[in-house]
Amino acid sequence: MPRSAAILFLTMLATIAAAAAPPEWKPERAIEIVVGVTPGGPADTSARMIQKILQDKRMVTVPVSVSNRAGANNALAWIYLNAHAGDAHFIAMTLPNIVTNRITGAHDLSFADVTPLAQLNSESIVFSVKADSAIKNGAELIARLKANPTAVSIAFSNIGSANHIGAGIVMKTAGFDVRKLKFVAFKGASEAVTALMGGHVDVVASSGSTVAPQVESGALRLIAVAAPKRLRSYPAVPTWREQGVAASFSNWRGVIGPKGMSAAQIAYWDDLLGKIVRTEEWTKEVAQLGWESEYLNSADSRKFLERQNEELKGILGELALAKTQ
Repeated sequence: MPRSAAILFLTMLATIAAAAAPPEWKPERAIEIVVGVTPGGPADTSARMIQKILQDKRMVTVPVSVSNRAGANNALAWIYLNAHAGDAHFIAMTLPNIVTNRITGAHDLSFADVTPLAQLNSESIVFSVKADSAIKNGAELIARLKANPTAVSIAFSNIGSANHIGAGIVMKTAGFDVRKLKFVAFKGASEAVTALMGGHVDVVASSGSTVAPQVESGALRLIAVAAPKRLRSYPAVPTWREQGVAASFSNWRGVIGPKGMSAAQIAYWDDLLGKIVRTEEWTKEVAQLGWESEYLNSADSRKFLERQNEELKGILGELALAKTQ
């Protein structure tokens, strides 16, 4: 083939390849980060950290807002997200409910109906009481429940949430029939803490950062952590294992987009979220809150959620929370 013809042929191939490749995407209007719980909890905090870093470091040229759409175990937020199918200007925070809702029968929408974008962090579950509570530690809580399973109310955010699962695992490991305990679910962890502060419930199972302000002020007191070892942020608080209950569980947070996102949109958020978690601001805040940084990109996040689906089916079945036993 003559040299000029070869050049023309290669130019044509490059043109065809460029036409076939998906065009790059970037936001052209405001970005909305949707949170399915009330303000103040770790998922809300994570969303506002993303918002602040995007704005402060000028990673985007459009406005960024956070909207709280609590209800239906986070499903209201994800339904709203999917109402904007294929529109990557909308993203949402996830909690284990994106997996557990369908398993428990709380709602049909699951991770398979949206676009996984990232896993961000995780945090062990802690158990707190009012500072003046007669319950001094985890062992004493167990003793009270053995004497009367309904004597103590244990609150958490949402049926099937990590906080619910964590409380259930601890109590089942301690030998209780969890269906006979006085569990109380709220729309968000902050609402559960408000109920505890008001004396409406006796114990709250939550992420440690949720109750940190109240613990630091002396209004609340931690009695146990559901972690393999004592937390860096609360070194004086014993684990459940130290108090005779060999149980642990952690909460995780991630990011999803609506269904129908293009490859270019996913690639954009893969790149942007990956940059956010590598910033000094993010790293410092995560460490200060006592969270574990566990970033996964879109492809690995989907695999993670698939694994969680299989694992949590078993756990929820054991806790009598699965829709089909």
